[in-house]
Order: sequence, then C-alpha cells, then structure tokens
Amino acid sequence: MKRKVTAMLLTAAVAMSALTGCSGDGAGNAGGGSAGGGDAGGREEITVTMMLTEAATQEQPETSPLTEAIKEKFNINLELMIVPGADYTTKKSTTLASNSMPDIVSGMTIDEVKQYAPSGMFLNLDDYKELAPDYYALVEAEDRKMETNKLRVNGGLYQFQKLAYYTVTNGPLLGMRMDLLEEQDIPVPSTWEEYYDAMLKIKEKHPDMYGLSTRNGTSYLIGALAYPMGTGGFPLFNSTRGMYLEPKTDTYVYGPTSDGFVRVVEFLRQAYADGILDPDYATMDKDTLFEKLSSGKLMSVYDNNSFMARTYNPALQEIDENAYFDLVDPLADEDGNVRAYQYAKDWTDNVAVISVQTKYPERIVEMMNWLYTDEGRMISNYGKEGELYDLVDGEPVIKQEALDGVKDASDPSTALMGKFGGGLLGLAFYVDNGIEKQTSDPILVEQGGRIDQLAQEGIITPFPNYPSFTDEEQQKVTEIEQKLSNVFNQEIDGFITGKKSMEEWPALVETLQSQGSQELESIFNAAYDRVKG
Repeated sequence: MKRKVTAMLLTAAVAMSALTGCSGDGAGNAGGGSAGGGDAGGREEITVTMMLTEAATQEQPETSPLTEAIKEKFNINLELMIVPGADYTTKKSTTLASNSMPDIVSGMTIDEVKQYAPSGMFLNLDDYKELAPDYYALVEAEDRKMETNKLRVNGGLYQFQKLAYYTVTNGPLLGMRMDLLEEQDIPVPSTWEEYYDAMLKIKEKHPDMYGLSTRNGTSYLIGALAYPMGTGGFPLFNSTRGMYLEPKTDTYVYGPTSDGFVRVVEFLRQAYADGILDPDYATMDKDTLFEKLSSGKLMSVYDNNSFMARTYNPALQEIDENAYFDLVDPLADEDGNVRAYQYAKDWTDNVAVISVQTKYPERIVEMMNWLYTDEGRMISNYGKEGELYDLVDGEPVIKQEALDGVKDASDPSTALMGKFGGGLLGLAFYVDNGIEKQTSDPILVEQGGRIDQLAQEGIITPFPNYPSFTDEEQQKVTEIEQKLSNVFNQEIDGFITGKKSMEEWPALVETLQSQGSQELESIFNAAYDRVKG
C-alpha cells in the first residue's frame, strides 16, 4: 500500500482569545477553551496526524507552494498519512476497528460518521463551537441549517464537512448526442415521450446503436430516471435506498410502492423491447459505459453532466469530430411537471473527524476552522499568490504559464491543484472551484450556468440529505432496507426485460409493503420531523 508522511505546519488563523475572553497557557494549549492568538508566535509546536486519501486523478505532494505558505504562518506539525484511493475504504475500516485513530481522519462518509459517532470515537464539535466560529457560521446559516441538522448524530455535530464556496454546477441529468438530432432535424426533446420518439428515429437510421444506459447497474439507472419522471427512489450515490423526499408532500416515500413508480418500469420495459435500452444495463460499470459512449454506441446518457465535456466528448471526437453530447433541459413528465436534481450543495462523502483521544482538541478545531476563512480558502484552493495565480480586480486568475504546463493533462484543473495539494481532492474544506472554471471546456461552464438558471426557476433542486436516526431506529432501518433490497433486486430486472408481466407488479408492491416499506417511511418521517422541529 502506498503511504507517504508529510510534515506541514498548521495552526489557527482566528484570534479566539478575543472572542472568548480567555487566554492560552504558556504551552500554547487552550485555557478555559481558548487557544489564544491567530499566528505561530509564542505557541508551542505540536505534531498532529491526519489520514487522508490520495485520488487517482490528483497527487498529494510532499512539498508545494501550499505547504510552504502554511509553514510560514502556523505552528502545528501535521503529519499527512496519505493512502491511495483504491485502498482507502479498507484502511479506514481497519483504523476505526482498531481504535487507534490518528488525530484526524479525512475522507469519511457521512454514513460512516453516523455509524461510529455513537461509540464515542469522535470529538463532538458542539463542545468546541466557540473555537470554530467561521465553520459554524456557514453550516448554521439559513441556506444550510436544515441539511446540517440531518447530519447530526444524537443531536451532536461530529464532522468538518467540505462546503462549497463556488463550484461549476452539475448534476445527474440527461445528455444527448446533438449531432444525431441535427442529422435528422429532430427537435431537442422537452418531454419523456419526445425523448423516446427521438431515440426510435435515431435507432432506425443507426440500428447498431442503443439509446441509453448509465453506470452501476439497475438501481443506479432507476435512480437517474425516477425523480424527474415524477416519483423517486434509489437516488444517485445512494442507489441502495428506495427512499426519497417527495417535495409535493414534504415527506419521505419508498419509491417502488408509490403510484407513479410503474411509469419508470414501463418506460424501461418498452425501451428494452425496442432495443433502445442497452442490453448490458444491469451489469454496466463506469469503464464499460465510457467505452460505449466514447466509441459512438450510445445516443444518450443520464448521469453527471460534467462527464460530457471532460470525458465523453474528447474521446468521441477522436473518431468523429462532429459528434458531441450536450445537456438537455429536464423533461416534462406525464402530468406536465418538470423537475430534476442537481448534486447536493456540499459534500457528504469526504468529511473529516477528530479523534476523541487527541491531546490537542482545541488546537485542531481552530486549525480546521481556519480552512473556512477567506485566507484559508484562498490558500487551500489556489496555493500561494504570485506563483500559480495573480489577483486581478480581486479575483484569482491562473497564470498563463501554469495553464500551459497542464494543457495536455487529462484533467488540467486537478493537475494544477495537485501541485499544491489543494481543492476538493486535496486539503480544501471550503471548496472554491475557480481553477476548474478557468481550465474546463467552455461547454461545461455553460452547462453549469444553465443549471444555475434552472435552479433559480425552481426546476432543479439540490439532492436533500437523509435524516439521522437514533440507534434503535438505525438498527430497524438497516434491517428493513436489507429485506426490501433483497426482494426488489431479485424481481425488478424481470419486469424490465419482459420476463414478468406488468400484471404481477401489484403483487410485488404488496410484498414490499409486507417487508416493512410503510414502517420504513414512518421511521424516516419521524426522524425528519425532529429535524424540522
């Protein structure tokens, strides 16, 4: 397993003594809950360990402009225990099970936090709230408070979450081969019926092509289509869960037993019969999907729209310079309603927790809080001013020589951020994707603007978090969800492929209800009611 240990200097940027009216002790540790001033002067150098993952697409360097800039200001010696992404899930599990955590573990998922926090392994940040004013100001603001409350465990907040300052907006949306529509003068579809008819026309002219698919199998595919078709369940990144929040009623619903779910099944069933749905849909993984999309075998895809500009189009245009995918605005369902998800505003799959056994809780909380200040945001997302970027009219502009240095990289933005270990995949916790905006294909930035506009119109909404449960509720939720998954996964492909008659669908709904779908809804909504107060 690849492992690197890096020494960096970090400490707080916030003068917490003034905020709390307390003063630090001679060793630089907090007296009365405060850690004193916001620079390294007079504070004892300490060593703090932090385990984090190194993404396959972005290196975490040992030395960089970022680490040098941080060393000049702070006095915490942070040892980075860097684990390759492919090994990180196993490493986390082993570390947590051994009860020998480093001081900080980054790259945790919120589900892992909810699983382990009740055991008392992690620091409850609420006990140190006065030392993290910048972080709490963000997560308790009106635009985040509800979603933050859903992430609390038994009322406590245990994680430093990666929050968005600026991102190029994207979401699980429909992308189509616009050149194929133009070829036959087919209008860009605005309804699901028009979309299906367009695929049939393209299929007639290109019989070897299939209309759609997506990665990660049946539930993932259903999760992409269900909510925009007027129902829900199996949302992307949560494709084992049939539960979703229905905005019409502001309640959690188990999708497969809802009245509208049959629309999704019948759509996919007809698409399979007509040769529109790729026959490999149930076993499709991201590599197979990429191969089919980039080689011209698929007309459309329902997935993260950023893949179109960053991945599929460049590969596709190597074989046909006129071929390209572009975003299609959300389609109207049978009732004339239009809705879709964008990805959640912030990240729940890459949070950081602090070990309750750390010797330096106050210093670490202050350190983490600094990452949410303007100074911390700039350094952790752009590196050192004057090296990779200059400020122009108050905005960071990447130097041309830096852009030229990564122009041949498969992903220029992560290549740049890898130089200083910054950004979402690095040490940034208040994520500013301005580098991505300056290095991405203009079509991605244009799509992001379109999504933002649709969001302002209320058509596209961020995917909502699931609420937290009590220990007893979580045990019951896990039990019921496993039963429902076993039944649904065993039966659903038979309906899609035509092996089962749709006359058998009501019987499946009854079976799911007998396995606890209604009780599951009650548990989710009771937890949601607690969040709402």
